Amino acid sequence: MEMKELARPTARQRADVIALLTDSFWRTPLFQSYLFAGRKALARSFLAALLRYGMRAGRVFVMEDSGKPVACALWSGPDSPEMSLQTYLTTGMWPQMLSIALRSPAAMRRVAELFRFLEGYVPGFPCHTLEFLASTQKGAGAALVRACLPRFRDLPLYVESIVSKNDHAFYRQFGFKPFAKAEFHGTDYAFALLDEAEAAQAAEEPAPAEAGAADAPQPAQTASPMSQADALRP
Repeated sequence: MEMKELARPTARQRADVIALLTDSFWRTPLFQSYLFAGRKALARSFLAALLRYGMRAGRVFVMEDSGKPVACALWSGPDSPEMSLQTYLTTGMWPQMLSIALRSPAAMRRVAELFRFLEGYVPGFPCHTLEFLASTQKGAGAALVRACLPRFRDLPLYVESIVSKNDHAFYRQFGFKPFAKAEFHGTDYAFALLDEAEAAQAAEEPAPAEAGAADAPQPAQTASPMSQADALRP
């Protein structure tokens, strides 16, 4: 597998990553039931908008296997803008967000509710945030996170994660330490931090033999600047 940063994707690459994100997050009750009430097309539009945000205001990395993306990580930084109408316009998200609002005002209200919920846990200091992590191949998500760590050594790392049975083991293998838990309409969230010294150390450590056994896939980051299954915010 090979990691690449997605900065100027082709139309095919963009479509493949949107499909990967949609297939991964649609497995979660949060996306399928609560946010978008069974309307997968709305979730696809939302994730397409957030991918655009990540490429314009943050960084997006993919892990490829034989040229096909099998994992995707969307990161934001301390200077990434919060979600607002101005951000929709400047990052080019507005077509997808407007489309969602026109097709389902209720879905937009639920997304806004989620953003407000998550804002209450965002650290009050600069950090890099893993907004989204999704994978379709066992081990790919863990490999991608580990490959990303050397690129974020200057500040603490923050993750908001939908809790699954393997969630804590997955993030703890990189040194993330949970500091809070909360529930949002039947979905449990865990909030974890990795300080810059530990991030640098984790980046230099070899991957454990079973790294990634817990990521099949690993969706659920809904984070700070996006107030967004492996973050979001209007």
